[in-house]
Amino acid sequence: MKQLLSTLLIAALALMPATGANASKLTDALKEKGIIATDFAPDIEPRGRLHLDAGWHDEDVTEFGDGFANRRARLGLQGRLAADWSFVIEYDFAENGTSANDVMLSGKFFGGSLNIGQFKVPMGLDELTSSNASVFIERAADSNTIVDSRRLGIGYDYHAGQFGIQSMVYGRAIGGKQDGDMPMGIGGRVYANPIKDENMLMHIGASAAYENRQDYNTLRYRERPEARADADVRLIDTGTITDVDDTIKAGLELALVFGPFSTEAEYLMADINRETGEEPTFKGYHVQASYFLTGETRGYRNGVFRGITPKNNWGAFEAAARWSCVDLNDDGFDGSGKQENITLGLNYYATSNVRFMANYIMVDVTDRDPSKIAGGEDSPNIFLLRAAFYF
Repeated sequence: MKQLLSTLLIAALALMPATGANASKLTDALKEKGIIATDFAPDIEPRGRLHLDAGWHDEDVTEFGDGFANRRARLGLQGRLAADWSFVIEYDFAENGTSANDVMLSGKFFGGSLNIGQFKVPMGLDELTSSNASVFIERAADSNTIVDSRRLGIGYDYHAGQFGIQSMVYGRAIGGKQDGDMPMGIGGRVYANPIKDENMLMHIGASAAYENRQDYNTLRYRERPEARADADVRLIDTGTITDVDDTIKAGLELALVFGPFSTEAEYLMADINRETGEEPTFKGYHVQASYFLTGETRGYRNGVFRGITPKNNWGAFEAAARWSCVDLNDDGFDGSGKQENITLGLNYYATSNVRFMANYIMVDVTDRDPSKIAGGEDSPNIFLLRAAFYF
């Protein structure tokens, strides 16, 4: 009987104009008759972002290409499948390729979230803060070089007021399939807010990750000068590291927000264990500060920074500065290079989801193999612009 009634209802409403109101009527009718559960109808919405960059280089030794770059062009869906289940599917179509970003299913369990799919390994305040909310056009070099970013796996997050934990068991990334057994890792992050009120916030955090590389036993650490207008140029590079057994990574975080002023500092390291050959330890760190000239406060929730909503109809302005360092020289890898950057930034927020950014980056590379960079040193200056929106 229910099947017959369902068929009649669908047939009747299908003859009506296809509007949201009619779809709602159909759902309500089926729920009233007990044909479908009251929490059946998913709540799905599109999501996306576009980051368009332009860059100009004052070259020293290495040649760069000036011009425009489609840094990110992401499109996807997100939504709630049921009362306790949600999802995200998002892909990036920037430049000449397509790659998966967050592709995950999340469920509520024991006051926290169980996450299944591809998402970020829980390490690093700078890495876990969305590129829509980052203070600078690119993340700090230490974060880009050392942190694993997105991997396929299972994780559990728990956030309780002024404290939170994040954990994950992970393998390879989508699109990173090779022959043999994939790497298997386990990572975790813990953070706390000793001070958290309307006027002031303090964030402290620590993270660690262990990964057995198994048959994926080669690695390579290299980094751009915190700019991707010419994405092919990397000024520091270890080359391919072979016979890698496992890696151990760790990080420390500290941040403070006081009204329109915010500052953060981070330290990251990666210890490489090998079957044969030298076993290097690479490290990096950065310190940064920003100030909203128009009085806004940097957003924060669940252990990461978020965007802002301008107080004025004409928008908000933010000035910022950052010093970063990443050192890829260690046992057996002398000549990989050490890179230090000083970045000055100015951001204009037209709305809460439209902004324009300008960065001036002073790069200093030392201790690089002279066969890779003449003289072993390079000090270009780079000017970057970005137009960005997200929804």
